[in-house]
Amino acid sequence: MIYLLCFPIFLSPFSLPMKTNIKELTQSIINMIPSSLRFNSQDESLFQRIKPFHERLSEKIVKGFYDTLFGYPSTQSIFNPGERPLREPDLQRWWQRTITGPFDLNYWAWQSAVGVIHIKRKVKNPMMLSIWGWILMTLQKEFSSHFSPQETFEFMESWQRLAITVESLIAESYLHNYIVALAQSTGTELALLDRLVAIEVADIDPKKLE
Repeated sequence: MIYLLCFPIFLSPFSLPMKTNIKELTQSIINMIPSSLRFNSQDESLFQRIKPFHERLSEKIVKGFYDTLFGYPSTQSIFNPGERPLREPDLQRWWQRTITGPFDLNYWAWQSAVGVIHIKRKVKNPMMLSIWGWILMTLQKEFSSHFSPQETFEFMESWQRLAITVESLIAESYLHNYIVALAQSTGTELALLDRLVAIEVADIDPKKLE
Protein backbone atom coordinates (compact mmCIF):
# COMPACT_ATOMS: atom_id res chain seq x y z
CA MET A 1 0.00 0.00 0.00
CA ILE A 2 1.22 3.46 -0.88
CA TYR A 3 0.90 6.00 1.91
CA LEU A 4 0.39 9.63 0.98
CA LEU A 5 2.77 11.60 3.17
CA CYS A 6 2.18 15.14 4.35
CA PHE A 7 5.29 16.00 6.36
CA PRO A 8 5.95 19.76 6.60
CA ILE A 9 9.10 20.59 8.59
CA PHE A 10 8.85 23.78 10.65
CA LEU A 11 11.92 25.94 11.22
CA SER A 12 11.39 28.69 13.77
CA PRO A 13 11.18 32.06 11.99
CA PHE A 14 12.63 33.63 15.13
CA SER A 15 15.97 31.98 14.39
CA LEU A 16 16.33 33.75 11.04
CA PRO A 17 17.08 37.39 10.16
CA MET A 18 14.21 39.81 9.60
CA LYS A 19 14.98 40.09 5.90
CA THR A 20 16.02 36.58 4.99
CA ASN A 21 17.07 36.01 1.41
CA ILE A 22 14.61 33.56 -0.16
CA LYS A 23 17.41 31.20 -1.16
CA GLU A 24 18.90 31.27 2.32
CA LEU A 25 15.49 30.54 3.80
CA THR A 26 14.99 27.75 1.28
CA GLN A 27 18.28 26.09 2.13
CA SER A 28 17.55 26.41 5.85
CA ILE A 29 14.24 24.62 5.43
CA ILE A 30 15.72 21.89 3.25
CA ASN A 31 18.41 21.27 5.84
CA MET A 32 15.70 20.54 8.41
CA ILE A 33 14.17 17.74 6.35
CA PRO A 34 15.71 14.30 6.98
CA SER A 35 17.82 13.52 3.92
CA SER A 36 16.06 10.19 3.34
CA LEU A 37 12.76 12.06 2.90
CA ARG A 38 14.00 14.76 0.52
CA PHE A 39 13.60 14.62 -3.23
CA ASN A 40 16.99 13.43 -4.51
CA SER A 41 19.03 12.87 -7.67
CA GLN A 42 17.70 9.33 -8.09
CA ASP A 43 14.17 10.71 -8.01
CA GLU A 44 15.12 13.29 -10.62
CA SER A 45 16.51 10.53 -12.86
CA LEU A 46 13.29 8.57 -12.46
CA PHE A 47 11.27 11.64 -13.43
CA GLN A 48 13.34 11.91 -16.60
CA ARG A 49 12.67 8.25 -17.37
CA ILE A 50 8.90 8.59 -17.11
CA LYS A 51 8.63 12.12 -18.48
CA PRO A 52 6.57 11.04 -21.54
CA PHE A 53 3.95 9.54 -19.25
CA HIS A 54 3.97 12.60 -17.03
CA GLU A 55 3.46 14.81 -20.08
CA ARG A 56 0.35 12.86 -21.05
CA LEU A 57 -1.12 13.60 -17.63
CA SER A 58 -0.73 17.37 -17.90
CA GLU A 59 -4.26 18.20 -19.03
CA LYS A 60 -5.86 15.81 -16.53
CA ILE A 61 -3.82 17.21 -13.63
CA VAL A 62 -4.56 20.84 -14.47
CA LYS A 63 -8.27 20.29 -15.07
CA GLY A 64 -8.76 18.08 -12.01
CA PHE A 65 -6.74 20.42 -9.80
CA TYR A 66 -8.92 23.42 -10.56
CA ASP A 67 -12.14 21.41 -10.71
CA THR A 68 -11.39 20.38 -7.13
CA LEU A 69 -10.58 23.91 -5.96
CA PHE A 70 -13.54 25.51 -7.70
CA GLY A 71 -15.85 22.74 -6.53
CA TYR A 72 -15.45 23.58 -2.85
CA PRO A 73 -16.65 26.92 -1.40
CA SER A 74 -13.66 27.61 0.87
CA THR A 75 -11.09 27.16 -1.89
CA GLN A 76 -13.25 28.72 -4.58
CA SER A 77 -13.47 31.89 -2.50
CA ILE A 78 -9.78 32.68 -2.92
CA PHE A 79 -10.26 33.25 -6.65
CA ASN A 80 -11.71 36.26 -8.39
CA PRO A 81 -14.57 35.81 -10.88
CA GLY A 82 -13.22 34.67 -14.23
CA GLU A 83 -9.73 34.02 -12.86
CA ARG A 84 -9.46 30.32 -13.66
CA PRO A 85 -8.24 30.78 -17.28
CA LEU A 86 -5.45 32.98 -15.92
CA ARG A 87 -4.34 30.47 -13.28
CA GLU A 88 -4.37 27.29 -15.34
CA PRO A 89 -1.28 28.29 -17.39
CA ASP A 90 0.58 28.86 -14.10
CA LEU A 91 -0.06 25.28 -13.04
CA GLN A 92 0.83 24.02 -16.51
CA ARG A 93 4.18 25.81 -16.25
CA TRP A 94 4.78 24.34 -12.79
CA TRP A 95 3.93 20.85 -14.01
CA GLN A 96 6.20 21.10 -17.05
CA ARG A 97 9.09 22.47 -14.99
CA THR A 98 8.58 19.81 -12.35
CA ILE A 99 8.55 16.85 -14.72
CA THR A 100 11.52 18.27 -16.66
CA GLY A 101 13.85 19.61 -13.97
CA PRO A 102 16.44 20.61 -13.03
CA PHE A 103 15.75 20.49 -9.30
CA ASP A 104 18.27 23.13 -8.33
CA LEU A 105 18.12 25.83 -5.67
CA ASN A 106 16.25 28.09 -8.08
CA TYR A 107 13.47 25.51 -8.34
CA TRP A 108 13.22 25.04 -4.58
CA ALA A 109 13.31 28.81 -3.97
CA TRP A 110 10.41 29.12 -6.40
CA GLN A 111 8.44 26.74 -4.18
CA SER A 112 9.34 28.82 -1.11
CA ALA A 113 8.08 31.93 -2.88
CA VAL A 114 4.69 30.25 -3.21
CA GLY A 115 4.37 30.63 0.56
CA VAL A 116 4.50 34.41 0.16
CA ILE A 117 1.94 34.32 -2.63
CA HIS A 118 -0.33 32.25 -0.41
CA ILE A 119 -0.19 34.92 2.30
CA LYS A 120 -1.24 37.54 -0.24
CA ARG A 121 -4.03 35.38 -1.66
CA LYS A 122 -5.21 34.06 1.74
CA VAL A 123 -4.46 30.46 0.80
CA LYS A 124 -4.24 28.54 4.08
CA ASN A 125 -1.88 25.62 4.58
CA PRO A 126 -4.70 23.04 4.90
CA MET A 127 -5.80 24.07 1.40
CA MET A 128 -2.27 23.61 0.07
CA LEU A 129 -1.68 20.29 1.85
CA SER A 130 -5.01 18.83 0.81
CA ILE A 131 -4.59 19.67 -2.88
CA TRP A 132 -1.16 18.06 -2.73
CA GLY A 133 -2.96 14.99 -1.41
CA TRP A 134 -5.24 15.14 -4.43
CA ILE A 135 -2.23 15.28 -6.77
CA LEU A 136 -0.69 12.23 -5.12
CA MET A 137 -3.92 10.23 -5.13
CA THR A 138 -4.49 11.07 -8.80
CA LEU A 139 -0.96 10.02 -9.71
CA GLN A 140 -1.29 6.76 -7.80
CA LYS A 141 -4.45 5.89 -9.73
CA GLU A 142 -2.77 6.70 -13.05
CA PHE A 143 0.40 4.78 -12.27
CA SER A 144 -1.47 1.73 -10.98
CA SER A 145 -3.56 1.66 -14.17
CA HIS A 146 -0.54 1.63 -16.48
CA PHE A 147 2.36 0.10 -14.55
CA SER A 148 3.14 -2.86 -12.34
CA PRO A 149 2.61 -2.63 -8.57
CA GLN A 150 6.37 -2.44 -8.03
CA GLU A 151 6.77 0.37 -10.55
CA THR A 152 3.82 2.22 -9.04
CA PHE A 153 5.41 1.93 -5.61
CA GLU A 154 8.72 3.24 -6.96
CA PHE A 155 7.13 6.16 -8.79
CA MET A 156 4.98 7.13 -5.84
CA GLU A 157 7.93 7.10 -3.45
CA SER A 158 9.63 9.71 -5.63
CA TRP A 159 6.49 11.81 -5.78
CA GLN A 160 6.02 11.53 -2.03
CA ARG A 161 9.55 12.82 -1.47
CA LEU A 162 8.83 15.70 -3.84
CA ALA A 163 5.62 16.46 -1.93
CA ILE A 164 7.43 16.35 1.41
CA THR A 165 10.04 18.80 0.15
CA VAL A 166 7.65 21.21 -1.55
CA GLU A 167 5.07 21.15 1.25
CA SER A 168 7.79 21.88 3.79
CA LEU A 169 9.09 24.82 1.78
CA ILE A 170 5.68 26.38 1.21
CA ALA A 171 4.40 25.88 4.76
CA GLU A 172 7.53 27.13 6.51
CA SER A 173 7.99 30.06 4.11
CA TYR A 174 4.36 31.01 4.79
CA LEU A 175 4.94 30.95 8.55
CA HIS A 176 8.28 32.73 8.42
CA ASN A 177 7.19 35.52 6.10
CA TYR A 178 3.89 36.00 7.95
CA ILE A 179 5.69 36.51 11.25
CA VAL A 180 8.39 38.70 9.72
CA ALA A 181 5.69 40.91 8.18
CA LEU A 182 3.97 41.11 11.56
CA ALA A 183 7.22 42.03 13.29
CA GLN A 184 8.10 44.69 10.73
CA SER A 185 4.63 46.23 10.67
CA THR A 186 4.57 46.55 14.48
CA GLY A 187 8.22 47.44 14.93
CA THR A 188 8.74 44.39 17.13
CA GLU A 189 11.97 42.42 17.16
CA LEU A 190 11.62 38.74 16.29
CA ALA A 191 13.38 37.76 19.52
CA LEU A 192 10.76 39.67 21.52
CA LEU A 193 7.95 38.02 19.60
CA ASP A 194 9.56 34.68 20.36
CA ARG A 195 9.54 35.45 24.09
CA LEU A 196 5.95 36.69 23.99
CA VAL A 197 4.80 33.53 22.25
CA ALA A 198 6.68 31.39 24.77
CA ILE A 199 4.97 33.23 27.63
CA GLU A 200 1.53 32.83 26.07
CA VAL A 201 1.85 29.09 25.49
CA ALA A 202 3.75 28.23 28.67
CA ASP A 203 0.63 27.59 30.73
CA ILE A 204 -1.40 25.93 28.00
CA ASP A 205 -2.08 22.26 28.71
CA PRO A 206 -2.86 20.52 25.39
CA LYS A 207 -4.84 17.89 27.29
CA LYS A 208 -7.22 20.56 28.56
CA LEU A 209 -7.90 22.31 25.28
CA GLU A 210 -11.55 22.28 24.31
